Amino acid sequence: MKKSRLSCYYLGLMVGLLVGVGGTGLSGQAASHNQTVTFGQLTNQNPHRLAAIRAAARQTLLTKTHAKASRVPAVFAVKLPTHMTKKATLTAKGLRMNLLPNAFNVRQIVIPYNQLSGKILNRYLPKKNRPVILKAKKVVALTFDDGPDPTLTPRLLKTLARNHVHATFFEVGQSVSRYPKVTRAVVKAGNEVGNHSWNHPDFNRIGTVASVQQVIRTDRAIYAATGKLPQYVRPPYGNITAAEGRQIQHPIIRWSVDSRDWAYLNTQKDISEVLRTTHPGSIILMHDIHAQSVAAVPTIIKRLKAKGYRFVTVSQLLNNQALPGLQYFAANNYRTAGK
Repeated sequence: MKKSRLSCYYLGLMVGLLVGVGGTGLSGQAASHNQTVTFGQLTNQNPHRLAAIRAAARQTLLTKTHAKASRVPAVFAVKLPTHMTKKATLTAKGLRMNLLPNAFNVRQIVIPYNQLSGKILNRYLPKKNRPVILKAKKVVALTFDDGPDPTLTPRLLKTLARNHVHATFFEVGQSVSRYPKVTRAVVKAGNEVGNHSWNHPDFNRIGTVASVQQVIRTDRAIYAATGKLPQYVRPPYGNITAAEGRQIQHPIIRWSVDSRDWAYLNTQKDISEVLRTTHPGSIILMHDIHAQSVAAVPTIIKRLKAKGYRFVTVSQLLNNQALPGLQYFAANNYRTAGK
């Protein structure tokens, strides 16, 4: 798998943050309330950041209207800003945006600043909402695909809780719809839930339109279970085209450590493969639908902790700065989705 050092994107992000805290007479403080700004200013002309603002706007619109899950497809049809010259207003509570006529009959929303952390430049955020950069070097993110399983996922949650570890679960929409209580339990325990398609097709085979519908349908199921749209998508088999990367309006999460647990179905082999290939910043891929995989987790956690590793969620590993249109393999290892 292609690896990179500090990519151009993160260099741009760092420069953007530096620009955001100086040169404007703000002395590093958040911009003043009721200040009109363009999206170009908010994002340093970064289209991925603007896509992240649109994602936050969708969640805000659903929350504001107390929308049922059946309204999730409609929120993706709402026309949201795509041009950097469009304007919004910084208020005490968040970013105020005017909306074009839409099916929700809402003319204006205010996106809370805590939903914009890592999405807009730091200079426009209150200090408490600015991303917290992980200082520890030996951090990894455990991720589990293809659940929820009504028996194995709760068993795994108990293991994670006993070891004070949080993980990220990429769930299949039809299983979420069947076992929403399990998905809620995943979130209640402090873990993250991501989108892993509705029924696990190869996106490269079904095409862009069908792939987008797979994602939206699963977003709807996860929203029905948790009240929140998932932030991330992991395409089945890791396959995604450039066109799908542009149209699927979520950060794409891949992996750098493949346990191959689905192939082995052998607890000891699962343990050996993960320990052999894990490095600082790794995103580890496992599955919570195989008993052998779930049985391997306690030993994996114990042995990696003994080596000085700390376990974090994908959001923490990426410093809450993952953006739509990009795919992430590990900390500081990403590129444009589909490339």
